[in-house]
This record gives sequence, structure tokens and C-alpha cells, in this order.
Amino acid sequence: MSTFMKLNIQQLERKFIQSTYWVIAIACLTGSVFAQSISPTLLTAENKQKIELAVWRYAIDTPLLVETIDWFRELTRNSRESAAIAELSRLEFMQAQLELDKDRRVQLFESCVAIADQTLALNANDVKGFFWKAAAMGKMAEDSGILNALRMIRPMEKMLLKVVALDERYENAGAHRALGRMYHKLPGFPISFGSNQKALMHLKRAHALFPEDVITRAFYAEVLYDEGRKEEARKHADFVLATPIADEDALEFAEYVNIALAVIEKTGGSEVKLGSF
Repeated sequence: MSTFMKLNIQQLERKFIQSTYWVIAIACLTGSVFAQSISPTLLTAENKQKIELAVWRYAIDTPLLVETIDWFRELTRNSRESAAIAELSRLEFMQAQLELDKDRRVQLFESCVAIADQTLALNANDVKGFFWKAAAMGKMAEDSGILNALRMIRPMEKMLLKVVALDERYENAGAHRALGRMYHKLPGFPISFGSNQKALMHLKRAHALFPEDVITRAFYAEVLYDEGRKEEARKHADFVLATPIADEDALEFAEYVNIALAVIEKTGGSEVKLGSF
């Protein structure tokens, strides 16, 4: 082999080694950057279990709810995990529902909305962010008078329709259920955009997805009755009254039991025994 060829081969070897080192260096650097950008989720199985327990018992164990909110607020303080921050909004919503003072209750729901906005700023398609923001705005509308309520209704509708498009099953078809209630209770044109036909469409879908859901069955019964479909309404109302209600759900579900009772009273009364009331 000539001296010239040996020199060329040596130069090629050096270039190959240098190139290999460069690729390895870049790979290590990139791996480091990726490692820094990937953080473990805050919604571990254990943390989700703690959240679900607090939500389930919120009406009968307020100290547990408050303790869970304080813990999770601190845990998410510097987080950019939208799903975790959305869970904080959900927890805040539960606390707001328990507040008896109207002004304080509105403030708590406003906090819930603000936290949901943080979620949506991180992820514009976060289902939980849309749902809990809409739910909090709905509660605020109840306390804000008719004019403010009507102003908030359209944005709520858009958010709930977004939830339906992204994940219609979330919260036991909660968006379908809320839209059904909204369309049923709102006045129609020209005052607002209420529509019993739209209400029936959404509640029928919610019932198809979760046939055992007491809230859906109560809302569905009321709309069906108002539409003159009394036998169907009565079946749903009877189901609500016959369903056992856990102590943890008694406070929240009392409203839906009362809706069912009203339908039953208007359709001839009943001897159906209440689930646990």
C-alpha cells in the first residue's frame, strides 16, 4: 500500500472517529434535554385515589376535602400538567358547592374558573378544563341574576359542546346532561335559545351511554313530562326513587329525587319507596 493511500485512510479514520464522537455528544445532549422536559405525572394511581375519595365524600367530610385541596394545590404549584391542574379545579368546585354564603360561593366558583383557565392555557383541548369551567359558570349564573346568567350561557354552551366533541362520556356524559338541562330550562327564541327538542336529544344520548345515572334519569323524566310523554317520564322518575342513594351522595342527589317526586306527583302519585331517603 502506498504512503499516499495510508495517509488518506488515516485521515478518513480520524474524520470517522470525530464524527462518531460528535453524534454521541449530540445524542447525550438531546437525551438530557428530553429528560428535563419529561416529568413524572402528578396523577399517579395513589394521588388519583386520594382525589376520588375526597370528591366522593365531599358532602359529608369537608375536612378531608379541604385537606386534599391544600395538598394538591401545593403539589401543582409549579406544574405544567394540564390534567392535574384540571383536577384541582374539580376539587375547588366541590368546595364551592358547600359554601352557604352567596358572595363567598361566587368567589370560590370564580377561583374554579381561573384554575380551569390555567388548564386550558396549557392544553387548549383539555376536556376536564372545559367541563369544570362550564360547570362553575353555571353555578355562578344561578347566583348572578338573569342578565348575568344569560350573558354566560352561550360560552357555557360552546364549552359543553366542545366536551361532547372531545369525550362525550366524561363525568357520566356530564356535558350531554348539562346541555339537556340548559336547553330545557332556558326560554326559547327570541329571549334565549332554549329547546326541548335539543334537550331530549342530549338527554337521550346521556341515557344511552349511562342508563343507570340518576341525574340523567331525573332530568330526562322532567323534559319528557313537559313534552306530554307521561308514561316514559314516569318510568324514569320511578327509577330515580327506587335507586339506593349512598350517604355520600344524599345531599347532592336530594335535588334530583325532588325532580322525580314532582313528576310522579303530576302523573298520579306512587307508593314507590325511596332508595335511602
